[in-house]
Amino acid sequence: MLNLLYRIVSALRKIYWRILRPTTIGVKAIIECEKQILLIKNRYDNFWYLPGGKVKSGENPTDSIKRELREECGIKMGEANLFGVYLNRAEYKNDYIILFASQFKTCPLIKNGLEIEASGFYDLDSLPDKISAATLRRLSEYHGKNSISGQW
Repeated sequence: MLNLLYRIVSALRKIYWRILRPTTIGVKAIIECEKQILLIKNRYDNFWYLPGGKVKSGENPTDSIKRELREECGIKMGEANLFGVYLNRAEYKNDYIILFASQFKTCPLIKNGLEIEASGFYDLDSLPDKISAATLRRLSEYHGKNSISGQW
């Protein structure tokens, strides 16, 4: 039932974006631990993503990614290193995504928040089946296989 509610809200947001074409700012994080990457699966989508969310009005992006990780995964992010800034024009909006990277010495215990259906740390050679194309591109950039594109 909760997954259905999140899917309905997500569909309504996409209609809003198509009509008004807003500019939004979001944050995502590449969290690496023991050569594994943290991925999440939202209740309202079928794909796996890097954790993150929307920057609230008046909020610093660094504070935003730390808040999102705390809310979504129950983890405390230490140093947030800026990795790149991207533009995403999918879903009829101008979405700027600020990507941070952080390394943990030991993998923290993940506690899924309300929006998160599943999460976990994954080796690059054993990623989940339905990982988003943008997430794969970011991981390729992070590991030096491709240059940073600027487009999400």
